[in-house]
Amino acid sequence: MRKIAALSFLVLTGTALIIKLAQEPRTHYALSQVMQFVPDFQLPTTARVRVESFSTLAMPVPAKDSQPESKPQPPAETQVTLVLAGDTGLNGSFQPVYASFGLKGGSRLSFEEATPAIAPVINGDINFANLETVVTDRNDLPASLKLFGFRTHPKGVQHLLDMGFNVFSTANNHSMDYGLEGARETLKHLTALGVAQAGLGATRAEAQAARVVEAKGLRFAFGAMGIIGSGYASPSKGEARPGQLSPGSERDVNDVVSSLAGAPADFRVLSVHYGTEFEVTSSGADRARFQRALSEGVDLVVGHHQHVVAGVEMVDGKPIFYGMGNFLHWGTQDMGRHDMCHDYGLVARVHLMGKPGEKPSVRAIEAMPVTNMHMATRRLSPKESGARVQAMNYLARQFGARGVRFAVEADGTGLFCAPGSERLTGAIGARCAAGPVVSAPTAALASRIEEACARRVVRVVEENDDAVPAAAQVAAVGAAE
Repeated sequence: MRKIAALSFLVLTGTALIIKLAQEPRTHYALSQVMQFVPDFQLPTTARVRVESFSTLAMPVPAKDSQPESKPQPPAETQVTLVLAGDTGLNGSFQPVYASFGLKGGSRLSFEEATPAIAPVINGDINFANLETVVTDRNDLPASLKLFGFRTHPKGVQHLLDMGFNVFSTANNHSMDYGLEGARETLKHLTALGVAQAGLGATRAEAQAARVVEAKGLRFAFGAMGIIGSGYASPSKGEARPGQLSPGSERDVNDVVSSLAGAPADFRVLSVHYGTEFEVTSSGADRARFQRALSEGVDLVVGHHQHVVAGVEMVDGKPIFYGMGNFLHWGTQDMGRHDMCHDYGLVARVHLMGKPGEKPSVRAIEAMPVTNMHMATRRLSPKESGARVQAMNYLARQFGARGVRFAVEADGTGLFCAPGSERLTGAIGARCAAGPVVSAPTAALASRIEEACARRVVRVVEENDDAVPAAAQVAAVGAAE
């Protein structure tokens, strides 16, 4: 009996000790230490349950969520809209500059008067135009010896920035209208305004360099080259010569494209001021040059200089805009006097989308024909705009199956939707998801378009053209502007 009593005492004492340890702050550690030395035997049921219960209290297990575990969501696609516009300048030819207005045909025209109708269209994340003018607040600069010369006050460029423009090409045949000093003025004032510009540089290295801007976490690189006239950028033994690079030079094209391809960017745009004025078709040499640029890393080519709209080609998902026409330039003639293949300009919205870490792709393009580009740009009426979209579709024939054909929407906008466009958000996504249909023009309209696009157009010199004295204006017919 004494042995049984002693054994019972040991069991009860050990159990009490275990229970007490389970109540201590360091229960789990202490309990494990005790259990290492407890003989291998079965504890009474009541004691075992209480130990497990205390052990559970000492190491609480989080309650499981009643909702099923959520699966990781794929990264959201980023959507960016790039707006493209053509030749731009806010002053007449060889006119003095003023801080609040420019001169057109000898009359004052304020910057604000020229833009209210078109400003709502400049609403992309990135808004680009070809700035075809010297930018200066000086009226003492000697002009270059040429038929037309343009300069715009920095306040005029500030007005364009207030509209929404944030990237310019400065590589064109009017960048040097006021000589080397005029080019330096442009660089100085655009830098002070804080706007990105590509094409014009104080040295050759700067002229060929890509400019990178960011929108919604994506980086966009811009490179530009253009008809140089006397504005070739090159270093000299003394002072480096400001200027730009030429699309007619194989070396220059290679350098600009290589600079773009090597830029730290997600999307690359090449701006080219090139070609023959009023020509709506593209040469085989130009097509080959631009297509090669796309194959070497460029994602979009935007062309200008011809003052007329040319066709659009899509090469492996990458667009080439062969000619944007004029956007808003007071030094140009009224294109509205010409036929329906030559009387309008183009503003394009390019909608891009891509996942983080992936190159964004073109999902949709909106084509918006505009008129009155020599004074105060505005959109055409829906009917007239739709007819110009059909003219663009006609010009796309020269590119075969790669020519972009636009569906004509109710407001006269042309709409092209690429694969994946239905995932775009907002109105553009809904319009593409609805499946826009490219329809053929009526027989009468098709005949008008074919006749107009076959016609050759030459410059018309107006009596009030802001150029050289009237006696010398006869030479303007067919001359480059």
